[in-house]
Amino acid sequence: MSAKRIVLVVLIFAMACGGWAILGTATKVRSDLLKSRLGTQVNSLWGTPLAQQAPSFTVEIPGTDHVRHLMPASNEIDVKVNLDYRRKGLIWYPTYNVSFDARYTIVNDEEVAQKVRGHFSFPAPDATYNAFRFEVDGNKLALPVSTQDGISELLEVEPGSSRELRVAYETQGLRDWRYCIDPEVGRVQGLALTITTNFANIDYPAGSRSPTAMESTEEGTVMTWQADDLITTQQIGVVVPDRLNPGPLSARITFFAPVCLLFFFLVMAAINILRKIPVHPMHYLFIAAGFFAFHLLFAYLVDHLNVHISFTVAAVTSVTLVVRYLASALGRQFPWKTAMAAQLFYLVLFSYSFFLKGMTGLTVTIGAVVTLGVMMGLTAKIDWDGAFGRQERQETQPRPIPPPLPGLQS
Repeated sequence: MSAKRIVLVVLIFAMACGGWAILGTATKVRSDLLKSRLGTQVNSLWGTPLAQQAPSFTVEIPGTDHVRHLMPASNEIDVKVNLDYRRKGLIWYPTYNVSFDARYTIVNDEEVAQKVRGHFSFPAPDATYNAFRFEVDGNKLALPVSTQDGISELLEVEPGSSRELRVAYETQGLRDWRYCIDPEVGRVQGLALTITTNFANIDYPAGSRSPTAMESTEEGTVMTWQADDLITTQQIGVVVPDRLNPGPLSARITFFAPVCLLFFFLVMAAINILRKIPVHPMHYLFIAAGFFAFHLLFAYLVDHLNVHISFTVAAVTSVTLVVRYLASALGRQFPWKTAMAAQLFYLVLFSYSFFLKGMTGLTVTIGAVVTLGVMMGLTAKIDWDGAFGRQERQETQPRPIPPPLPGLQS
């Protein structure tokens, strides 16, 4: 391959990179704009991240305006988090339905009766709560409720006796659910908190406390936090797993496209040298266009089809375009099966690695090392001076002068 052709191929590669930069930026901006514009709608429709504060129990100190905080003798909390993905635009949102049911037992160890005020705050002031129950010793109380200020009740606890407060509700949330220990106490006794999910990919909020026991079931996962007397400021909770978002995924695959094309161009250059098949820069141009068709189709098919179906359609279309073109343009002697295998490896496999979290770097590294090894083995005995010099001489050799036409001779 002559220096002139190498320069032309480099220019074609640069043009393709520019096209992918524009397409990737457009896809990313479109996704980000939709996400920011629809974020408020998503919060109003399906909720926000929920942080349930533990209820507070206080007793007035006689003769003062101060109160003394009490700790429940037991905290039995049962939470069910059911994942229910919702889609807006190009973004899947990790929404969930949560069922909260908690029982708190207050024990009076004093010799006199105590009037304990229990106050419960809702996790989100603007959320909607269904199946709400506020009970004292099994008796449901019909009290006015403010989701902004919470709900309170005065409990009279006789000496040596106990009272049980139960709070239950159902609501919707987004991304994660957390339970916060009362900061005024910083201590919890008789803790038995269970979170049951319908998903297995478990993660926890940053800085939260890990469960003391975890069990996988057919439906999902059951996590348990138990403690007799725990002093902590850590929260307890679970993070809902994200679903693969087609918009950001398409943008990342598009920005990575030049790497795929570079490897394929190396294969084409090797075929040019090893098989002595002349590959013109125009062939490289149409190859780049065939690769670009994959990312263009995928970027806009994901708006209407499943992300895996969109990927399959775009991949089949691109491979068919490139392989059929090379077979037609370069004749039967061209190893089209090798070209198809290279495109499946460098374009399809490299791009699909973005579907697998954390696998892209490893896939590309293995692909690069394998390519290097194959290229070194195939070209170890190539006479590079002869290979480049032969084509250089063919392109610079003067064309023979045709003989003059009859009748024009003097």
